[in-house]
Amino acid sequence: MPLLKLLHFMALICWCGALLYLPAMIAAGTRSSDEMFYRDHAHLTRTVFNLIATPAALLAIGSGTALFLRESIFDPWLIVKLTTVAGMVLCHALCGVLILRIERAAEPALRRDCLLIALLLSALIGATLWLVLAKPF
Repeated sequence: MPLLKLLHFMALICWCGALLYLPAMIAAGTRSSDEMFYRDHAHLTRTVFNLIATPAALLAIGSGTALFLRESIFDPWLIVKLTTVAGMVLCHALCGVLILRIERAAEPALRRDCLLIALLLSALIGATLWLVLAKPF
């Protein structure tokens, strides 16, 4: 049980860190006019998404599901927390869409989208942390 919780915490830290970093990486990729930098940066952004963020998300969601099923926790705060996690998953998918868009062409308008996703992610991560620590219901 403690090892499963540790695995969940470690995966969450990696996933949330990558989620907060990805919009900044995507926005940085729209600023350069150098074609070589653009190609290398787009590749690095995709690598962070595919090799760090996505496996960490799957591990965090899988271990979290195992935790609440094992402990038979079905409180109202958990339903709200799972809703915020679903929002984080949606933002994760939106980052993937933005990565595909910058690989086609570096659009400066993507910076606004990246800022909105980063703000939404910050709010969702904060709300999730508060729900876990406070268990308000």
